[in-house]
Amino acid sequence: MTAAVAIAGFGASEIARKSDRGIAAFALDAALAALADAGITRSDVDGYVGAPFATNAGSPHAECGDEISLKSVMGMMDLPLAWGADLYRRYPTDMVASAAHALAAGTSRFVLGLRALYVAPGLDYATGGSDRAFGADQMTRPYGFNIAGARFAARAWGYMTTHGWDREDLWNVVSLARRNAANNPDAVWRDRPLDRQTYMDARMVAEPHGLFDCDMPVCGAQAFVMCRGEDLPEAATPAWVTGFSGFARPNAIWDMSGRTPDDLATAQLYDGFSSMIWEWLDGFGITEPGQAPGFFRDGHAEPGGRLPVNTFGGSLGEGRMHGMGHLREGYLQATDRAGTRQQETGPALVQVGPFDDSSFVLLEPDRPRHAA
Repeated sequence: MTAAVAIAGFGASEIARKSDRGIAAFALDAALAALADAGITRSDVDGYVGAPFATNAGSPHAECGDEISLKSVMGMMDLPLAWGADLYRRYPTDMVASAAHALAAGTSRFVLGLRALYVAPGLDYATGGSDRAFGADQMTRPYGFNIAGARFAARAWGYMTTHGWDREDLWNVVSLARRNAANNPDAVWRDRPLDRQTYMDARMVAEPHGLFDCDMPVCGAQAFVMCRGEDLPEAATPAWVTGFSGFARPNAIWDMSGRTPDDLATAQLYDGFSSMIWEWLDGFGITEPGQAPGFFRDGHAEPGGRLPVNTFGGSLGEGRMHGMGHLREGYLQATDRAGTRQQETGPALVQVGPFDDSSFVLLEPDRPRHAA
């Protein structure tokens, strides 16, 4: 980055399995909490980035139903925006990169980023089938392409068969998620420990993924504020954005930041399905190809381990926030604000998305020396 940019604050609503409150209420809670955390008011916000697309199975893609857009948030909060964008089928890590570009270009001084999820009454947002399809789902759902994460299950089978792993290794991922979630007061599974036998006996969803290998659909929202270094509010606690990249050129994150995987203090890796978490341990060379399950088996991903992974419980422990939880935890870890979950304060890698469409952000506690 040629300009120093930072996440200056983060906010979250409650996370609930079901709720009578609408998505707008959750979004407003998170946005106002983020502004307060950064030490600014809504009149300071002149930029916005969101990713409203609801990727849940059976989503009707209804504005202020199970999605909320820039237009609704801007009107609801009376934001004086000079720039704003909703990213289609993108992730919180892409939101950070877009905000960084707007800030570096001078388009905005304070950018609000928001992602909200909602389980609409009467619709199936879980991992099972449904007799209804909306929008583009009409072209794929009848053929089983996205039902129960079938394409990810097939990939998991291939990985396990090729490299000699089994469901015991998936259990190691889920077990760590539940134990880490116990230290996250916002996690939907925080007070629901899971034992191995219950995991193994649970119904199969898309083999080898059983019920507990799949994240839980929730109602909730999380939001962040980004700004340039010279605009950092006095009350803010910054996590500096030193690198970002996408799945086509993942190693660009190291080129931009000047870091290597060996510098990482924590990694928040996307786990909508348990096997997904192996992809980028291998992909970034943290583990040898095909050896990511051994990283969990040998305790290297545990708190205090070689590289603590998903210290907040991940999607499998906190709930399906589609990567906002991962970004928030990266921010908290990089700013030494994670409480009882805090690991060594240092560079935090955040990865969000499936194997063929991920994006990445690196957050650090110290302002980069090479940035203006």
